[in-house]
Amino acid sequence: MQIKTQTTQLPIAKTLSCKLENMTKLNNFTRKIFWTTLIVLSAYYLYSAINFRFINEGIGPTFWNKQFWFVSHLITAVLPLILGPFQFWVWFRNRYIKLHRLLGKLYILGCLFGGLTAIYLGITQPYDGSIVPTLLLATLWLFMTSAAWITAKRKNIQAHRLFMIRSYTLTLAFVFLRILSDLVYEHNFLSFIDNQDVRDATYEWMSWVIPILVVELYISWIPSVKKNKHKIANS
Repeated sequence: MQIKTQTTQLPIAKTLSCKLENMTKLNNFTRKIFWTTLIVLSAYYLYSAINFRFINEGIGPTFWNKQFWFVSHLITAVLPLILGPFQFWVWFRNRYIKLHRLLGKLYILGCLFGGLTAIYLGITQPYDGSIVPTLLLATLWLFMTSAAWITAKRKNIQAHRLFMIRSYTLTLAFVFLRILSDLVYEHNFLSFIDNQDVRDATYEWMSWVIPILVVELYISWIPSVKKNKHKIANS
């Protein structure tokens, strides 16, 4: 009887092992697709943003009238954009821990200076409807990045990881902004809003509010609900 039980358990164990292996492969494939898509979109919209700001529209008539601030924002904000994927790459982080920490410091410096220059550009821009969303985005970006640094210093790795996810989501706000801009002006998205200024302000809010809400749903709210559900089931 005991031998029969052991022999029936072997196929079950093999089946479970195969399922876990397939799930791991699927998760790895999904991650690769996600990061590849994100990198391609970032590169494309970064090129579009540079072309629009530095070639088509211009960056101000004098050095201190926007030129310095636009160039400083571009240089500092591009740094975390490029370094972000390396910070989330598990293989790279585990194999090159010292380099991971160095790049993390450069990422934080880029976000901090990028956020500060964004605040100045937000205050001095000519579009009234864009001032508040830009200032709130820059302030949140500074806070999430500072929180990631503080939690890392305190060895709170779980909190550090979550704040880094939030920080990089806000780093990518310009990508979401450009995607929504294309949808608005090329595919009549938000066409029910007749006033162009209101429409522009609406998609600027959406460009960072929706991504950060989706991230919070994924990393915080759903896990909290599941955790409470398990507690109730076990009580």
